[in-house]
This record gives sequence, structure tokens and C-alpha cells, in this order.
Amino acid sequence: MKKPRGTILRYTADRYTVFHVLALAALQFGAWRTGSALIAAIAAVLLLFFCLMSAPMNHNHQHVNVFRAPVLNRLFEIPLSLQTGIGSYGWVLHHNLGHHLNYLAPTSREVDQSRWWRTDGTTMGRFEYTIHLWATHERDIFRVGRKHPGKFRSYMVMKACLYSVIAVLFVIHPVSTLILYAVLPFLTLLHTCWVTYEHHSDLQTPDHMMASRNRTSRIYNLLAQNLGYHTAHHLRPGLHWSELPEIHRTIEEKIPGTLMNPEFW
Repeated sequence: MKKPRGTILRYTADRYTVFHVLALAALQFGAWRTGSALIAAIAAVLLLFFCLMSAPMNHNHQHVNVFRAPVLNRLFEIPLSLQTGIGSYGWVLHHNLGHHLNYLAPTSREVDQSRWWRTDGTTMGRFEYTIHLWATHERDIFRVGRKHPGKFRSYMVMKACLYSVIAVLFVIHPVSTLILYAVLPFLTLLHTCWVTYEHHSDLQTPDHMMASRNRTSRIYNLLAQNLGYHTAHHLRPGLHWSELPEIHRTIEEKIPGTLMNPEFW
């Protein structure tokens, strides 16, 4: 079924995405504006869950941009970055042009940017994977960026814009800025690394249908914008997130039952 399109948005389903990100940005800024470290800390605790929800929105946005106008997409990526710790074009380079092209082992020409195995071939634990992915993601963005200089230039320009915004905020309220615009997105980024471990760990195969784990819980996919339909996402990475359930239904019988998890947790 063809999804409805908008005039400003590419897909009307992203009305919720825009509302979520901008409302969260307003709350985040409102807490920062008080200049109170205590209020900033309380707000960070209360807003963390919603920032975790922004992470799959950022992922989906950088696969299929929310707005039709490029300038609106770049502006939208500023609050997304401040909520998730992943800057504009970061997903594009590390994930779209890296992980998606290299996650099928051993057929990939390069090592997966989200690899779950050690150099000796053994499997990392979830904690080790999380720290390794966090520690190496900037390096891998640079490595992929050398092959895609245009995208990398855009990444660096947007990174400079993002850091300029943070610098201004820091000069005015340094402690609140550290809490709300450094610690909060850092925790969100760590959580993003943590949850991606289950997607492909120990699934060393050249077959799309056997290379990803899926979560079919309706609540999970509501909160994660259908990222639980992970096989469908890797099979059709350029597809809008709202269309993934339909694709999943067409391939469900080809996916082993062991890679289908109906639970939320």
C-alpha cells in the first residue's frame, strides 16, 4: 500500500517525528535556559527516555530525509544531534555507506563498521561491543568519508555548525550545557551502541534472511519506528520506515524462527 506523501514532509507519517524532536528540543532548551544545574540534572533524567526514542528517528531520517527541502533537513538535524549524540551525515557515512554495505560476512569487501567480532574471530560480549563501537565510530566515519569526500565535507560543515551552537550555549550556562547537551546525548549514543549488538551478533552469513534478528512487538516498533523489522530494513535500506511492516510480511516465512523475537525486552 502506497504511503501518503506531504508537500513539506516526504511522508505524512513523519509528522509525529517532527513533533517529537521539536517538543523535546523545546523542553531541553527550557531546562537549560533556567541556568540551574539541579533543574538541568532533573530534566536530563526525565528526558533520557525520549532522547532514546529520538535515536531511531535520527537513523531513519538519515536513510530517508524527513523534509523535501534540504535546508529544513539540515536545520532539523541540529536538535536531532543534540538529543542523540550522532551528528548530521554521521549515520550516512558510518551506517548507510559503511555497515549496510559490509555487514554480510564473509562476502563484504571491507570489515563491518559495526562489527561484533574481535580480530581473532571470536565474538565480543555486549559491553565490549558497546565500548568498541563508541570508541571507533569517529575513526570509521573518517575512513568511509575518504571514499565519499562530498558527504564527508557535509559532515564536517554540519559538525562545525553543531559545535558552534554548543559553544554559545556553554559560554552562557556551562554546567547546564554539559548536562543537557553533552552528558544526555552521550548516554543516548551509548544506549544506541548497546541495542545494536543484538541485530547481527554471531550471525556470520552472506544470506540477508539469516543475517539479522527481528523484534515484532508492536510496542517496540512503535517506540523504535519499525527498526525491529531489521531484515526488511537491510533488504530495502532506502525504504521509508513506515513501509517496513509491509515488506516484513512478504519475507517473514523466509526468516528463521530463531531470528524472530515477539517480545519487547
